[in-house]
Amino acid sequence: MMIAETNPTPVHIACLAADDGPEIVAAARLLLGEYRDYARAVAGPGFKMAKFEAEIAGLPASHIVEGGGLLIAWAGAAPAGCVTFRPLPEVLPERATELKRLWVRAPFRGRGLAERLVEAVAAATRATGGTAVYLDTEPDRMPAAVRLYRRLGFTGCPLYRPFDPGVRAFRLGLA
Repeated sequence: MMIAETNPTPVHIACLAADDGPEIVAAARLLLGEYRDYARAVAGPGFKMAKFEAEIAGLPASHIVEGGGLLIAWAGAAPAGCVTFRPLPEVLPERATELKRLWVRAPFRGRGLAERLVEAVAAATRATGGTAVYLDTEPDRMPAAVRLYRRLGFTGCPLYRPFDPGVRAFRLGLA
């Protein structure tokens, strides 16, 4: 018998800041490290690690970007998930943001955290005058991610920069 969760842990989402303490930076590194391990397992030896390792090591500075950042979903005091985002002015004819590295830890899945993180990126994009959120993923390796993105209104679009074979791009227009 399944028992409904009557008092779920409150969740809040916060953007990593330059003055965050070591415990928050450690949580960001933990989440991105788990994402890296998952991506490596799914993608195999072709997953490009050097740039991503530098990104993790460079926290928080590597994600303090005007019009972008790293959002952490907290379930109480526990880091539950994250997403990174950055502006894409150099590759698109519209004000847009690129969503990257969406991750929700296994114990926190099924609670709508991924949706809330994506919605927070969309809200941050709107707040800076952006008109769209773009992302790329590998549908064959991450079908659940594609289902989530489609459910949230993302549609397939042309690739917005060179990618490896099997990568598909998606766009969410912001009204």
